[in-house]
Amino acid sequence: MSAIEQAKGILDALRVELKQEKEAILALLREPRVADWQGIDLKHHRPLFDSLGIDSLAIGQALEDYPAQARELGKRLAALGNEIGNQWADLMDCRDPDAALARAQELAGRCRLANSREGLHVSLDRLFDAHHQLRQHLDLSSIINVARNMGLGKKELFPEGMSTLLLLSPEAGADEGLNGLRREPGELETRFQRLDVTRLPRLAEEIVFAHIEAAMALCREIGHYLDTVAERLLGEMEAIVALERGIAALKPENPARLVAGIAQQAGLAANLISALYHKRQLKDTLATAVEALEALKALYLLLATRIIPGLQQEATAADSLVNPATIAGRLTRSFFLGPQGIIRSFKLMLGSLTGKTGINEVELQLLLEEAIRHCKVLSGAARGESKAMQDYIDSLVGQYQKPFPYHELNRLTRRAIIAYGAAVEKFIHEYEVPPEMHSHRQAARVGVLLDTVARYRAVFQKANAEAM
Repeated sequence: MSAIEQAKGILDALRVELKQEKEAILALLREPRVADWQGIDLKHHRPLFDSLGIDSLAIGQALEDYPAQARELGKRLAALGNEIGNQWADLMDCRDPDAALARAQELAGRCRLANSREGLHVSLDRLFDAHHQLRQHLDLSSIINVARNMGLGKKELFPEGMSTLLLLSPEAGADEGLNGLRREPGELETRFQRLDVTRLPRLAEEIVFAHIEAAMALCREIGHYLDTVAERLLGEMEAIVALERGIAALKPENPARLVAGIAQQAGLAANLISALYHKRQLKDTLATAVEALEALKALYLLLATRIIPGLQQEATAADSLVNPATIAGRLTRSFFLGPQGIIRSFKLMLGSLTGKTGINEVELQLLLEEAIRHCKVLSGAARGESKAMQDYIDSLVGQYQKPFPYHELNRLTRRAIIAYGAAVEKFIHEYEVPPEMHSHRQAARVGVLLDTVARYRAVFQKANAEAM
């Protein structure tokens, strides 16, 4: 290939490259993410940018720099284009082909230097990065931060207003917000219902189930209370949802519209925060419910993993007071021991000689064991409970002669039931909570935890009654 042809090839390639470079620069300058920044009042929105960690001064500098950089680059490209045209004209009547090739090669080297857009890209990248940062902050907490920094409301309202908002937000989790908390009482009640106490003596089963019922009653009281709170705050919760939807609906492609949209949503957020500030007592209200639920969770875990298995084990252990045979054996021996025992034995023997129903030591122990194992009622001051207890005991000893031995067997059976119930209650109440199950509010003994549950039940019963 001749030197002239080589020179023409270089100049043709430079023309194509120069055209592509101009088109690339024009595309950059027409990019909406660049042009839209010119319509944004950076001074007015500076608090907005500051709250999002965006340097508005750097954006302003980039907006000043890039047009001048583009003009300067355009001039240099125009000059290079003229020089390419001049060299083409010289080739039409070229007397020194080698010199013409050298000039074309030298021009190609200068074009590569001149076509660099690094300076322009530095300025435009600042705008692109700022736009990217705006898009990364389209969430509720960021918008509220903008509202606070823009002075759209009293700053002292924001901490507690924001705290209340987080408690009411649909996005809040079970440990954080009202919606999640409302699910817990029902879930806990279901877990208590599924506790299996059927492998215990019936009296122990009834005692444990009474504690389970008390816990489930507290679950229902808490659930009812939280539902009432939610009903009263329905307007505020709907306003939060509307704000979150408004933020989600912002169009992120256009920087100017995005900034205007963020500013608008920040204004709405400031109004909402002000309204929620006056509901700040909600935090304390929910804190009480959280503490009560913590106590219930601890009680459930102890019943499921410690108390019920422990009672099942003790119910068959030798010499354990939770074993019905132990109570029955001790009371049987005491019935027949000592001077009174000798008199009872003698009277029973005489009775048997006259055809009356008697009872020996083995039969008495079996009777007391049966009374404990199958008793479904607890002795108490309430008349209904006392009558139920008497009817149950009569079903066991009613066939015996009155006054003796009926009355003594009646009292002994009642003693056995009460003694066994007391032993089970003592096992439960004095059970020490293992260190690994301690929390900062939890008691060291289960009895204190049961008292806590009873206290919270009274608190929520009163609150629910007052809310009616």
